[in-house]
Amino acid sequence: TRLVSDWSSDVCSSDLRTLDIVRDWLASGRRQATAALALYVAISIGYFGLHVLPHLGSENVGLPNWTDPTVNMWSLAWWPYALLHGLNPLVTNALFVPDRIDLAATSPTLCPLAGILGAPITVAFGPIVSYNLLMLASPVLAAFFAFLLCRYITRNFVASLFGGYVFGFSTYILGHMQGHLQLVLIFPIPAAVHLVLRLIDERISERRFIALMALVLAALFLTASELALTFVGLGSIALAVAFALAPTERQHIIRTGKPILAAGAAAAIVTSPAIYYELHGIVRFGSNIGDIDGSDALGFLVPTNLTRLGRTYFAALSQASNTSGSDAEAVTYVGLPLALIVARYTITRWRLTSTRILLAMLAVVVVLLLGSRLHIAGYPTIPLPWKLLDRWLLRDVIPLRLAVYMFLIVAVIAAMWLAQPRAGRWALGKWAVAAASIAFLVPNIGGGIWRGQETNPALFTTHEYRTVLTRGETVLILPFGQLGNSMLWQAETGMWFRMAGGYINPVYPADYEADPLFPALFRHARPDPQTLRSFLARRHVGAVIVDPEMPQRWPEALAALGLKRMSLGGVWFYRT
Repeated sequence: TRLVSDWSSDVCSSDLRTLDIVRDWLASGRRQATAALALYVAISIGYFGLHVLPHLGSENVGLPNWTDPTVNMWSLAWWPYALLHGLNPLVTNALFVPDRIDLAATSPTLCPLAGILGAPITVAFGPIVSYNLLMLASPVLAAFFAFLLCRYITRNFVASLFGGYVFGFSTYILGHMQGHLQLVLIFPIPAAVHLVLRLIDERISERRFIALMALVLAALFLTASELALTFVGLGSIALAVAFALAPTERQHIIRTGKPILAAGAAAAIVTSPAIYYELHGIVRFGSNIGDIDGSDALGFLVPTNLTRLGRTYFAALSQASNTSGSDAEAVTYVGLPLALIVARYTITRWRLTSTRILLAMLAVVVVLLLGSRLHIAGYPTIPLPWKLLDRWLLRDVIPLRLAVYMFLIVAVIAAMWLAQPRAGRWALGKWAVAAASIAFLVPNIGGGIWRGQETNPALFTTHEYRTVLTRGETVLILPFGQLGNSMLWQAETGMWFRMAGGYINPVYPADYEADPLFPALFRHARPDPQTLRSFLARRHVGAVIVDPEMPQRWPEALAALGLKRMSLGGVWFYRT
């Protein structure tokens, strides 16, 4: 007994010394930030990167056989190509020949910030590698900047780690990690909120705030103009709510007005070319976004296929409450433990002004998230305010994507709740609920949702294409547009050829939709050889490339025109 007691004492003393060393090391704010960043990197790799890192140039983070990731890859290749060749990167004639396409107005996946940041990697290693690294970095950056925001508010390292995780690995992130790079590079949002809070508290000079805030707003606009628009709108509402509910802080809030406007003006100047093309496009595709409804009322608590908890047990109810019809947009699931944390914090801290401001903004965001009509288990009921906003102001905004703001508010509330001092059983209970919150959000890794591998024939991954195609030649690739992988194939060649087609928006240019061949190109109708001949002639197509894995009815139509088929580098090649 004495030996065991002595051994236990030694072990406990050793553990306490280790804890003291860790605590002392984490006393530094920079070391805390380093530890948080390292933890989030490990989590991102564990969730999304284990299968990708050994095959960075062939597999990708994203939904298997989905076109949206290839559009991101094309954008990553287009930006360095345009800049190195002195072209306007906001306009391209590489797609939909002979049109000149305004990318800023037509492509929600353009993401200039990613194209610029990833340019060195894209040039050196190709668009798939840069896409994968940016996708893996996105949740890390989102979690890290949310951590910095929560730490500024709570002054508690562990609680801030929890808040950063809730935001950076939320179902919003899980959904859009399937292939929407522009919607997961959301770190400017918590960074901007952090800067505004520091300005209100007079912890940052106005000059420095204007410079940093202008950079953050420009970065957000160059990531996704849709998010930039909603951030400005909800930010203005948040300041108005704070002004109404916090009388003692009104002078501080008023004083922030001029620096915020100055930063916004500076950001608008920096991004003015993109804003111009956004508003005055050379070829505008239009939009079909307005047809998408918001979240189902049950979607906040019913697990989806994105999470391990929802993979089988709630499949039927999840499918009924998924108004978008896509896992990529089923992004409002918070989970019961986090909902209980918000409720508990509201009850115990309602007298605090900060609580009422947070809850007011959460209510605004949730109402907007529900879209133009309240849906319950898939059944539409009463109309909601979004119906008016959609008609007058926000026609190009998808309500479901406001979930990014809901998760930021929930993350801050969760961090503040966990940071409250508790002792004994209450402390253990809080940690148990926090652990359960994370467990409810753990992604469905085994479902293969984030394990993509696009068809990428050797013709394009080697220089073989240069032996059969001249630079700048117009090519028709089949299957057409979003039905195939033409965007990736063109990106892999460094824009060596132009395409009579492509895919950057669910709506195609008017002259393509009106073309007699369009039903065969996009709707699987039987192609008429003479209509195909006319299409090839009018668009000066020099070669046709068919994916042999998805030939559809094109080989017969091309053979009827007397075109000879050659097998080259994993594709069928026809010289016209």
